[in-house]
Amino acid sequence: MKLRHSLSGVLLPVFSLSLLFAAGCDDSDPAVADAAVADSGTPVDSGTPDGGVPAAPRVVAVSATGHDRFFGVTYDSAGNFYAVGVVSGSNVAATADFETVVAKFSAAGVLDTSFGTGGYARHNLAVGLGGEVARGIVVQSTGKIVVAATIEHAGATDPRDRDIALVRFNANGTRDTAFGTDGVVTLDLSAGELAGTTYVADVAWGLSAYSDDRLVVTGAQKRTGGTDTDFAVVRLSADGVRDAAFGTNGVATVDINNRNANPRTATLLADGGIVMSGYMDDGGVVKPVLFKLTAAGVLDPTFGTAGVFAPTVLAAVTEAYGAVLQGTSFVTAGYGRNSASENLDWLSLRVSATGALDTTWGTAGVARLDLAMFNDNARALVALPDNRMLLVGGGRPTASNVDGMLAMLTATGQADTTFGARGIRTYDFGGVSDFFWGVALNPARTQAAIVGTRAVATPAADAGVSAENDDAVVFVLPL
Repeated sequence: MKLRHSLSGVLLPVFSLSLLFAAGCDDSDPAVADAAVADSGTPVDSGTPDGGVPAAPRVVAVSATGHDRFFGVTYDSAGNFYAVGVVSGSNVAATADFETVVAKFSAAGVLDTSFGTGGYARHNLAVGLGGEVARGIVVQSTGKIVVAATIEHAGATDPRDRDIALVRFNANGTRDTAFGTDGVVTLDLSAGELAGTTYVADVAWGLSAYSDDRLVVTGAQKRTGGTDTDFAVVRLSADGVRDAAFGTNGVATVDINNRNANPRTATLLADGGIVMSGYMDDGGVVKPVLFKLTAAGVLDPTFGTAGVFAPTVLAAVTEAYGAVLQGTSFVTAGYGRNSASENLDWLSLRVSATGALDTTWGTAGVARLDLAMFNDNARALVALPDNRMLLVGGGRPTASNVDGMLAMLTATGQADTTFGARGIRTYDFGGVSDFFWGVALNPARTQAAIVGTRAVATPAADAGVSAENDDAVVFVLPL
């Protein structure tokens, strides 16, 4: 179902996205793919926690010499957690063929070597040049694990074409060949196309599951008749079959002003509705986007403006990487700034159940966190039982270095100084670009599993050239 929406208002002077990306906002993350070796178990700097028992992130070398990156995490009902990402074997070149990987850990963060092969379930969803990126993961009530990823389009004329894929693993880490075709469901939502210097194609970001195990994938596809992308929400049965009662053949798309969609995650509501987060560049101003769909995949007119919340918040950039429920409201994590001369700070908004900015949150509706007056990027968040919000991402202590960063906000969007100075903790994994990408709460809501990546520049054979060998990171944070 094609859902079109127009926003009116005064646009500010054009803001160059090239400046935004140069400043550390580029989300075109390379994928990762590969061989299972033992968890290195190397603890890294635990930062400056609040004086309690220190907890340290751990570097996980899925492959000895290739890229390893974790982007998503979830728990099962027994309190084990699963990290999803990509690995690249021994190839660290830009042309490496990446492979999806799932790792299983105990509640204490110990790799479960009985899962898959040595603790890892892996599958190359599509052969290609660096296009496979797995972020979404859920555990169904049967114990089966489903992953959503962006993959290379098989047989495409242009190697930059992309599709969306889901793969399901059994509880023991073997691939569930009864799911889709040999364990994989491929969603080719649109034909890729070169638009100027940008190739426009399908992309996946989030994956959610209802209590009855039905699946919801969030992403984007090329707009029909255009060269920009629309937000796309796909609902499938528990076994990966498109739900004909949702949208059009299981897909609802939302177009806003013919602008490119930058999709993020979804929150599933008790009535079957869906609220999706993301952002868009609307004529030079990057705006946060939340929209609400009914259980039938139609924009809910009681939310925002005809179903969409997409105002100008900060004058230059405001992004929403996720939106989680706090009571009946939605709290976001992201980043932004008022002008190109400012650094990017972590941002959090609270949006009411009716799709309006809640100005009682933070300061005039915005909670803003800055580590050291350089560019910082929040990536995900969870709501704690006491309505505090735990945000994860990266922060720059210097212009050339990124550390993993956590922040805690109070129930009203203020920095929780009982968590750390200014509500912030930082963690140096030992790389030049250390990021936390995903976070999940255990069923008892007493701890958080956090995953990410350590990027380390290492000398290559050619003088003056460096190649990265990224490693994955896991962190169990007691709450």
